[in-house]
Amino acid sequence: MWSNWAKGLRRRFSIFSLDGRSTVTSLIGQEVRGGATVVLFYADIVRMTEIENRYGDMIAKRVLHIFERILPGVCRDVLEIKGRVLAIQRMWGDDFAIYVSFPRGTYEEECRLLSISFQEQTEMQLNRQVSFVNREDLHVHIGYSIFPGQDVVKEMYTSVKHAVHMAKYGITSEKYTYVTQYHRLLQQEEIHMHFMPIVDLRDGNPLGWEALARGPENTPFFSPSMLFEYAEETDTVFRLEHICRKRALEYLRYLRPEQKLFINLDPRAIDDPYLLRGELLKVLEQTGLNPHNVVLEITERHAITNYTVFRKIIEEYRKKGYLVAVDDAGAGYSSLESITEIYPDFIKLDMSLIRNIDVDPIKQALLETFVQFAEKVKCKIIAEGIETERELETLMELGVSFGQGYYLGRPAKGLTQIPGKAMNFLRGIQEKIMKTNRDPFLFAPGITDVLTKTICVEKQAKVREVHQIFEQNKRIESVIVLEAGKPIGLVMRFQLYQVLGGQYGIALYYERPVWQIMNTNPLTAKKDDLIDEVAKRAMARDSYHLYDVVIITGDEGEYLGIITVQSLLDKMASIKLEMATLANPLTGLPGNIQIERELHARIKRREQQVVIYCDLDRFKWFNDQYGFEVGDQIIVRTAKLLHEAVQRYGNPSDFLGHIGGDDFIVITTPECANAMTTFIIHVFSSYFIDIYQKRNISDGAALSMSMAGVMLVNGRFSGVEDLAQQAACLKGVAKNMPGTVFVSDRIEEQTELAEGMAPGM
Repeated sequence: MWSNWAKGLRRRFSIFSLDGRSTVTSLIGQEVRGGATVVLFYADIVRMTEIENRYGDMIAKRVLHIFERILPGVCRDVLEIKGRVLAIQRMWGDDFAIYVSFPRGTYEEECRLLSISFQEQTEMQLNRQVSFVNREDLHVHIGYSIFPGQDVVKEMYTSVKHAVHMAKYGITSEKYTYVTQYHRLLQQEEIHMHFMPIVDLRDGNPLGWEALARGPENTPFFSPSMLFEYAEETDTVFRLEHICRKRALEYLRYLRPEQKLFINLDPRAIDDPYLLRGELLKVLEQTGLNPHNVVLEITERHAITNYTVFRKIIEEYRKKGYLVAVDDAGAGYSSLESITEIYPDFIKLDMSLIRNIDVDPIKQALLETFVQFAEKVKCKIIAEGIETERELETLMELGVSFGQGYYLGRPAKGLTQIPGKAMNFLRGIQEKIMKTNRDPFLFAPGITDVLTKTICVEKQAKVREVHQIFEQNKRIESVIVLEAGKPIGLVMRFQLYQVLGGQYGIALYYERPVWQIMNTNPLTAKKDDLIDEVAKRAMARDSYHLYDVVIITGDEGEYLGIITVQSLLDKMASIKLEMATLANPLTGLPGNIQIERELHARIKRREQQVVIYCDLDRFKWFNDQYGFEVGDQIIVRTAKLLHEAVQRYGNPSDFLGHIGGDDFIVITTPECANAMTTFIIHVFSSYFIDIYQKRNISDGAALSMSMAGVMLVNGRFSGVEDLAQQAACLKGVAKNMPGTVFVSDRIEEQTELAEGMAPGM
């Protein structure tokens, strides 16, 4: 009976097993070349395995046999009204593929309606013929996929996957509609790119832009989360990312040579021929750029399962010249492992680490560690998700060089610049940081070295709101009360809980303004105050307020941040230890380590400065002739002379250091350099007159000083060694001149000032 049915079926339709795929491909190819549209309809029985487990193998086979017998008739009654069935192919188990040719073409809605009709007819006949007892109605999955007709062999596989995904959700469901839309936009490559600026926090210029995928506007797939959610569900991540990269790289022609395009690269889709096989290299060559303008962001959405293979592919990219970034560091599956395995050029810190960093000391400490780590391994940090001015300011103070977030620029269709408001704020903070980081010449750190942030509220805020802040932020111990941006009060956690913990505390105060219970006279300090002075004032408070935070204000009394008594004491202890360790034991001035740090910092600055190297002449003769005691006396007096010169004619930001022996260094501005050196030249001999008189030293044997002034301008020196070489040349010139002299390499004037007075005059 079965053989007669099968023979009859073959006369009507072509039925193939998996082995007959090449014949199906040939049939589809002929129809497409003839101008027809070919659609694959997929059908299977819902929960067929459950039927087998519940009723046994014989019943399951019978259901499948009935299903096979029904399909040709339903195909004839439903599908051949519009088209011609080319083949019914049993793929595996109860899964069938039906290939239909539509000579006049078809469209999505027509296919959907045919699928619904096909499903209804199949289920009706199946349930009418299956008669075993105690069962619910059987249901059929149905899905479809239209062949694009460009590469039939490849489309045989992708079409089946597409149809299976659609069938899983149900033909009339909203999910089914979305899957259909998603596959259509993927097929037509309806992907558009938006670009988010990545900003150099030192000057506000874009380091580059991150390319972000968007689907068609006014559809659910405009959201990238929706887009990639369906890519995951339909197993088309590689296909989607490939389209995204092609779209993003079309914008390369708008980049300047120093700018970069950041494109996302899922670890599962890393071996992309478009990037590795030369096509992109041709595009770069046409635009006058190179692979260094492209940064591949390794996303952390999925773990890297095989680092050995992954690393080999990354090395291929590096050999081509591409740069590599680890994205979402600190929030992914294995971001730290990725960093150690990949050796990225950029580390992008996840927004979860950046959110509220201005009031979270734990996050600040963690970020500081990242910054130090990045400096050691020659990598750059990019902070993602910057949304507020306070977050940006804190990041800049912690030394983060690059940032990205809505405050610095939202995703847009073109390569946009940073907004004007953010640019102005960034410049102001940069100037503030540069002033704060300039150590006074005797290394007396300012209060801003230990500045942190906490949450602020306005004076009319309810006590209830402040209580909720403490409950939601367990690391916060204080809340500052502001009025017009200036601090007028302080609420400490333990003090608030004491108030509310009283018998009627909540009833009396919970809904009142916070100004009624705040400390109205908290200890405040100016940002330029010295740590030791503030510490003395803090420890002089009464015992109840002894451990209250100290509020730091700016020049206009505006709120800047807070410091805790513990941080004050810790900082003082570390300063004393560092000064004792690094300072010259004879003069107390900063020694070589601090001098080198300062020179490195000054070289990076973009303002004109003068480094004056000071070297005593004939010091060795004095030391040998009169002993180390006189030699030490001369060194101490020289330090005092330079100290007086800097105090009288210099700036608060000037630096004075003792290189060692009879060599000193002064860093100042060009405007102050001549006044300082003129003063030193005219008073130099008077500092040593008693030494001369006691030992009857003549003018010809007197001490003198050779001073060499090296100009620091932006980009002139790559490091301290280059600067030292220039200074050595100038000192050689000064040494060949009589008396105390100053020789400068300033282009606009070569200053040579010589002492014209006899000792003691």
